Amino acid sequence: MKASTTPRSYADIIRRSFTSLLLMIGLIIILTVSITLTIDQLVRAQDQAARLSATLQTTQVSNFQDWLTVNRGSGLNSHNTFILIKNSDGTTTSFLPGARKIDADNAWSVPLTHLIYMKGQGLFFSETLKVGGQTYLLYIGMHVLLGNLHVLIAMLIIAIGLSLLLGLFFVRRLANRISRPTIELAQAAQTAAATPSVTQPKLPQPLEPVEINQLAQDFNQLLAAQNNRLQRERQFISDASHELRTPIATIRGNLKLIERRGEQHPEVIPESLGFIDQESLRMQHLIENLLHLSRADRAAVTLQPLALTTLARNVVAHYQPLVQQPLSLEAPTTPIRVNGDTDMLHQILTALLDNAHKYSPATSPISVRVAQDDQAVTLSVADQGSGIPAEDRTHIFERFYRVDASRSQKVEGSGLGLAIVSQLVQLNQGQITVQDNQPQGSIFTVRLTPAPDPKKISENP
Repeated sequence: MKASTTPRSYADIIRRSFTSLLLMIGLIIILTVSITLTIDQLVRAQDQAARLSATLQTTQVSNFQDWLTVNRGSGLNSHNTFILIKNSDGTTTSFLPGARKIDADNAWSVPLTHLIYMKGQGLFFSETLKVGGQTYLLYIGMHVLLGNLHVLIAMLIIAIGLSLLLGLFFVRRLANRISRPTIELAQAAQTAAATPSVTQPKLPQPLEPVEINQLAQDFNQLLAAQNNRLQRERQFISDASHELRTPIATIRGNLKLIERRGEQHPEVIPESLGFIDQESLRMQHLIENLLHLSRADRAAVTLQPLALTTLARNVVAHYQPLVQQPLSLEAPTTPIRVNGDTDMLHQILTALLDNAHKYSPATSPISVRVAQDDQAVTLSVADQGSGIPAEDRTHIFERFYRVDASRSQKVEGSGLGLAIVSQLVQLNQGQITVQDNQPQGSIFTVRLTPAPDPKKISENP
């Protein structure tokens, strides 16, 4: 049966980890102290047994009084120490403290040590010594060691228990302190999600822990980006609705005019049909531009090397018969290659020429320039129109943005051309900027990534 996994909080994880760590440390301390004390007592017992054995080798005892004399000289506690003497004739003499009875034959020995356990008597350190025809069995009681271990382990258990209780109290406070910023951040996020607002929501940013502070900053940046995207989408819908409402209102107005006065004044019909055709064409262009933007947002482009100079020369040659302004192209004779999409770059240059044509006088020239430096390839379109104010340059690539509302009403367009250009430039991994032209006008510059020369590649395989 699979155990259920219940998610745990910071406090639960910290408390359980701290408790396990403290218990493990306590167990290690108990084992270390017990082993150290046992080894020390065994070494002491072995040293005392060696001194007593040396005394027994030089002074063979035959009665209890002699054994007491030897025992006092060795420094042993006669109450927990005794000797069994096995004579050569098989008899046994025992020197016991008091009237104790010892059954050494039924003792249980601890492996790899000199320790034996006698039922009813306790734990002893044993040593065997043969002197002449006698065998001396020396037993030193380890009762002091066991007593000390019992007291020590009891004291350690009490100390660890108190430390655990005190530690759990402090670790609970620590866990709550650590988890409080996370809980507050989560609650603020839930509140922001449950109560959507027009203004940008902002989550609290605690100074510590640093990780939560950084997480709150990242969340706020994400919320700011999402809010900006939402605002742009709302503005886009509002602007698109406004742009579509004008031609629709014009078409409906002219249809109403034909319906009311067409029979009595047939001369208004051709003029109204002209307005209807003009506004429907404007609405068609607007819808096409919206489709271009939608496709550009979802486009997956594969960039390939292409000759930008050849593309620019062909676009200028085809565009010149369509406008009154004289066009000029400045490009090196050696082809300049870039990584890009041919159709998109064609659309970019055409849109920039359209923009220059709309906002330039009929006789002012428009120049196209293709150049290359060590880092990038530049494609620029310069006109001698009225120019773009500095405060508007950061907004001209936004959707439906028009520089001058009064002037924009006189110029055909929906304000989507430069937004489409900016999107297409990004898809080609480029950058577009605008600056003043001298003595007047604007220069739009597109920076693209240069492509390697195929001749140099073939020469350096």
